[in-house]
Amino acid sequence: MKKKNCCAEWIEDLLGAARDMAGPRASCLMECCGKYCAARHNILDETLLLRNASSHCKSRSDYVEFLNQTMSINVTEAADGIIIQFRKDKCTCELADELSKNADMLCECSRGHEKAVWSIFFGKSVEVEIVESILRGGHDCILKIYV
Repeated sequence: MKKKNCCAEWIEDLLGAARDMAGPRASCLMECCGKYCAARHNILDETLLLRNASSHCKSRSDYVEFLNQTMSINVTEAADGIIIQFRKDKCTCELADELSKNADMLCECSRGHEKAVWSIFFGKSVEVEIVESILRGGHDCILKIYV
């Protein structure tokens, strides 16, 4: 069995503490981690470029069509937003493979990541709901973005 590094053990403890805390403070902590991760990997800058490329879009269905043509995700329209299906067979977070417990809390971090990304893309604050998650026993990661 591979020995975990100190950082992975610390992150597992932090995620466990966030789970124990529950509520808005824990959600805020995880959401901020996701937002900072997106910034650190230049995803927010790339999203701004994507937003500029979508300037011709006038309706939610225009955005859905644009995103399906531009990205390797499946996007469908919902009455109050869009549904994003990532079409992955494993979690794409690099930390997930390092953790043996509490990995499902990374989904809250991902929620914050996606909230930051889609808020920039749509030019306004959005809410993100985790519909399905691989780390929580699902077959894919599916999010609903309330626009």
